[in-house]
Amino acid sequence: MKVGICCEFPGPCSSGDFLRRSAQAAEREGFASYWFGDHVLLFGSYESKYPYGGVSSWGNDEPPIPDPRSYFIDPVMGMCWVAAATSKIELGTSILILPQRNPVVLAKEVICIDEMSQGRVTLGVGVGWCKEEAEAIGVDWSSRGKLTDEYIDVMRTLWRDDAAEFHGRTISFSDAYLYPRPVNGTVPIMIGGDTEIAMKRVARAGDGWLAYSVPVDEMANKVRRLKELTREQGRDPDALRISKAIFSWTNMEELERFREAGVTEFLLFKSGELSTEEAELNNQLAEAAHRFVEPVADW
Repeated sequence: MKVGICCEFPGPCSSGDFLRRSAQAAEREGFASYWFGDHVLLFGSYESKYPYGGVSSWGNDEPPIPDPRSYFIDPVMGMCWVAAATSKIELGTSILILPQRNPVVLAKEVICIDEMSQGRVTLGVGVGWCKEEAEAIGVDWSSRGKLTDEYIDVMRTLWRDDAAEFHGRTISFSDAYLYPRPVNGTVPIMIGGDTEIAMKRVARAGDGWLAYSVPVDEMANKVRRLKELTREQGRDPDALRISKAIFSWTNMEELERFREAGVTEFLLFKSGELSTEEAELNNQLAEAAHRFVEPVADW
């Protein structure tokens, strides 16, 4: 099994220097992929409730990013930067908030990184949790799910069809050409979210599922349900990538149980735990690879 890693954290761990060094170290240590989160804007206070408090290494009852002045690199820019600094590691977003993006522009940006990186891009998307951010960008919060569905279809159409045509609720075009073309035929789209609605979106339009907060005791039922939904869509459920977020405290027994439940890969979140000092950062990533990458390599 493969293990990816998310090293980014708002602040010094979102600098270009840190992202370059941590990505190069992750590639050197055998991590299969390197992932970015997404927020366009941060706020001093929120009415929106962060849904993963107590699950990850940051964000309990406090705002998920306590200092709104923290650096937080755009994930598309981040993938481009890391693509130039590495040679083989997969580049992904976990997750990019899709309804906050223009899908035609995003399709162009992503396909350019895909070409420059020789097909190393995976786009992980979700609807987002922060109403304040969506409204500041001009997104109708109540329509974010429908926008996400439409935007996925827009990007797939542009990456697939030569004289592309699409007529949806908010996006419409015909005889449109988007080049370069995907290196591997398409850009994989993985979908985040632990709800039934999110799994239905994966079943209809996703290449995989980015599961974040699902407990190990519930994972088998979630995977079973996802595969059932995928079959109902006339798609092959065994073709799905099923990625489970893991953390520094995840133990080997849990990894084994996740695998038995149907998880096909892991994504280690080291957000907020890593040093910006060169030697310590390298040691931390080597230790993380020893704990997580090496034991599951033959699974």
